[in-house]
Amino acid sequence: MSLKTKVKVGNITNLSDARYCAGMGVDMLGFRISDVEGQGISPVKFNEITDWISGPEFLLEISEAPMEAMSEKYKVDLFELPVSKIACLDLVNQKQNFIISIDLLEWNTFQNDLVRNRNKIKYVLVTNSSNLNISAIKNSVSEMAIHFSVLLGFAIDVQLLDEYLSWPIEGLALNGSEETSPGMKDYDHLSSILEKLDID
Repeated sequence: MSLKTKVKVGNITNLSDARYCAGMGVDMLGFRISDVEGQGISPVKFNEITDWISGPEFLLEISEAPMEAMSEKYKVDLFELPVSKIACLDLVNQKQNFIISIDLLEWNTFQNDLVRNRNKIKYVLVTNSSNLNISAIKNSVSEMAIHFSVLLGFAIDVQLLDEYLSWPIEGLALNGSEETSPGMKDYDHLSSILEKLDID
C-alpha cells in the first residue's frame, strides 16, 4: 500500500497499532520514552514489537530521558525531541538524525537555534496550540518549510486534508492509542486519514 505523503505515527505502545500502520504504508513509527514510571515503552516491549515489523523507520520520542542512555538500549533510525531540548543537539554526533517537535507559538523563540542546527534535523514536527486561522497557520508552516522538511502534527480535519496536502509540507504526524486488550483495537482515528491518503 502506498500513501500520498509521508506519515509518522507516534505513541506506539502495542503490536496491533504497529502492524496496522506498517500494513497501511506508514513511513515512521514513534515510541515514547520517559523517565516517569509507567509512561513510555520498555526496551523489552520495544523489541517485542519491532521484531515483528518491517518497512517503517523506528524512532524514539524523548521528553526527559537521557538520549545517550536510550541510544544504547534501543536500535532506532531517528530521535524525536521537543524544541525546548534543542541544546542537546550540540552534544551528539552530527550525523544523528532528529525530528524536532515545535508548537507554532514557539517558532519565533527557537527559529535561530533550529536553523543553526538544521544539518542535524531531518524533520520539524509542527503542533498547534494557537487560535490562528487556517490562513495564518499556513503562512507560519510555509515559513518553516523554507528551512526544514515539515510534518504537520496537529489535529487533522479529514475534510481539510486536501488543503493541508497543498501546503509545502513533507507529510503528517498522527498518534496511536492504547488497546483495550491484546488484539482488540479501534482504528477509526487513524483509518479515516490513512484510507483517504491511499493511492488507489
